[in-house]
Amino acid sequence: MDGIASFMRVAIQHVNEKNETRCPCRKCLNTRWHTLQTVHAHLWEYGMSAVYHTWIYHGEKFGLPGQDATLPNGVEALGPNDVTYDILNDAFPRDMNQDLHGECDTFGGNEGVGEREDDGTNLHRLAANKYEKLMVEAERELFPGTNGLSVLTVMVRLMQAKVENHWTNKSFDILLEILNWACPKPHNLPTTYYATNKMLKNMGLGYENIDACVNDCALFYKEHVGKDKCPECDEPRYKSTSQMRWHFDKRVDDYGVMRHPADSIAWKEFDCMYPEFAQEPRNIRLGLATDGFNPFGSMSTSYSMWPVVVVPYNLPPWMCMKQQYSIMTLLILGPKAPGKDIDVYLCPLIDELHELWEGIPTYDKFIDSGFKTRATVIWTINDFPAYGNLFGWSTKGYLACPVCLEDTSHTKLRNKICYMGHRSYLRKNHPWRKSCDFDGKYEMRDQPRVLSGDEILLQFNHLRPCKPGKHPDNYDRKRKRIPMELNWTKKNIFFELEY
Repeated sequence: MDGIASFMRVAIQHVNEKNETRCPCRKCLNTRWHTLQTVHAHLWEYGMSAVYHTWIYHGEKFGLPGQDATLPNGVEALGPNDVTYDILNDAFPRDMNQDLHGECDTFGGNEGVGEREDDGTNLHRLAANKYEKLMVEAERELFPGTNGLSVLTVMVRLMQAKVENHWTNKSFDILLEILNWACPKPHNLPTTYYATNKMLKNMGLGYENIDACVNDCALFYKEHVGKDKCPECDEPRYKSTSQMRWHFDKRVDDYGVMRHPADSIAWKEFDCMYPEFAQEPRNIRLGLATDGFNPFGSMSTSYSMWPVVVVPYNLPPWMCMKQQYSIMTLLILGPKAPGKDIDVYLCPLIDELHELWEGIPTYDKFIDSGFKTRATVIWTINDFPAYGNLFGWSTKGYLACPVCLEDTSHTKLRNKICYMGHRSYLRKNHPWRKSCDFDGKYEMRDQPRVLSGDEILLQFNHLRPCKPGKHPDNYDRKRKRIPMELNWTKKNIFFELEY
């Protein structure tokens, strides 16, 4: 009772021309103007706002002791009354408060006004909640002993400096990291630029994303905000996901004709092995490709970059190989190529492929429903040297052919090894088999037997574990392969995938 009486003696001296003053109750939070009688009743019913310690809207000044000092660069330090509360007043102006107050005053007047009152009340509550949070930050000390210097004031100054000096988001994060480390504990500093931006967004310092028509006809704004098609040209607002079902819904399955990767033996065999995966046509089949290049275009500069790219093959053939649908998952770079140790760098990708195989909750805008999407790498695309690094088959030496394996036909010409026996893949009565024009010999051998996948997997059982790394003390890099290992140098990391 004494507190309310004390406040009312101050408030009566700070009224507007309508004899109204800001109401500091827990409901109004100084965002609405009322008569003194209404303010008195509100304080009895709801109580004073918990963050309204200094009555800045009713005559008191928010002063900070010890603010006569200047910053090292000669710029005078500003108190919250100079910056923060001015911004708060701009973000929650008196006109808006009066509009909210006017809407609420019409409640119960006649039929239909109650609906507008609900909208006004919700708007008021939203504004009040934002104001309440900002007032908490405006009165929360940065850390004990700062004589009232608030978190909000410091963050406003830092964001101002960021804009004026063109700091990057990364540099701002580093600055906050240093301040968090250097300031006495406990403190109330945010840890990242994202957290700071989120804090200041309610002050009107944020931004709003507004979609536009692909043909620049109109914005999805105001009365068009909820529409899925352009009001002018009827173009869809969002990219259609229906093309991810093209291989299932629209592909013509002509046996013996390959128009799409879905016509391949590998795709069909995978469907037989994992029928539950094949039942959902939106599950994604990926192709993976990697290769290295020198970005400087000069062999005198030693540097290597290895992008690892995946391509979704669910799309139609005229889309799946377009650049915009290729996804670079990794970029391995350094002065030297990773070589067969590329598996070390592929670990994050393998972890994500594990997660994608289990399934990720996804929303399908095309049919307006959710589902659990899964993905698999069904094959890879590489040149021969990259194939050796990625899969652990040595592409050098007498057994370099990954098809012929131990039946590889090889000939040494000076210091080069050549592979001359591929006429064995021709039919027995082919005239080229008896031609000496090729290497001076007839070729009457049978073609090498093609091993099944199970037989190739058995070969990996003879591989000895190999420790990765190029450290000089790594003995595994110096050992010789035993005959049972053939030309395999490792069991590659893709064998960790369930499929």
